[in-house]
Amino acid sequence: MNTGLLKTTAVLCAITVIAIACRVPIDETAQAINFSDLPESLQPGAVQQPTTDTGPAILTEEHPVYLLTDPQDIERTVVVAVQRQVPRGKTLSDVLSTLFGKSTTTEEHAQGYFNSLELFEMTSVELDDDKVATVDIVPLPAEDTLPAEDTLPADNLKLAAVQLVFTISAWGANGTRILLDGVEVSIPTSDADAEPGSILRINSYEQFQPNLDTTVTHSSS
Repeated sequence: MNTGLLKTTAVLCAITVIAIACRVPIDETAQAINFSDLPESLQPGAVQQPTTDTGPAILTEEHPVYLLTDPQDIERTVVVAVQRQVPRGKTLSDVLSTLFGKSTTTEEHAQGYFNSLELFEMTSVELDDDKVATVDIVPLPAEDTLPAEDTLPADNLKLAAVQLVFTISAWGANGTRILLDGVEVSIPTSDADAEPGSILRINSYEQFQPNLDTTVTHSSS
């Protein structure tokens, strides 16, 4: 017998066997489909939701910022460090943005902390070659007064400066210069008003440090 013919016959037989083994059985009568057995996305009237690509997740890390509190055992307003989530590779603007125009969290409020910077908006922040940060802030208009009648209490500006100085120092800057709506103004400190454009540091607000030793030693007469 011809060898080529044998090979061809064997191939045909193999194809026939595979076709028989893989065929899809067909019922003689159609079967009704129970829609309740189908996935929700395939049921009649189901709306296909488009998939959205949210892009890569933004990695964050914790960084300290400073709020204020009035503890009963100290009897004066002091700073308190809390952790806020900021983008990894944070800039100073990223850190400060967690304070401006935002209230304290529920947990922070329960502990008696408050944020004076929620009364302000930050319009810009710059860092010079000496790592001195210049922050321009604008008071937000009060809801119960007309803009023309708005005034900024000195205490509000002082407390805002305290939070800025401590937070910016914790970020690693060498000092803080504060502008009010783009203008250099006198900023209240622990002792007196600093000259407009002055560089402020933590020692300008010693009375706000919780571990400050306020004991006064009197000499005997």
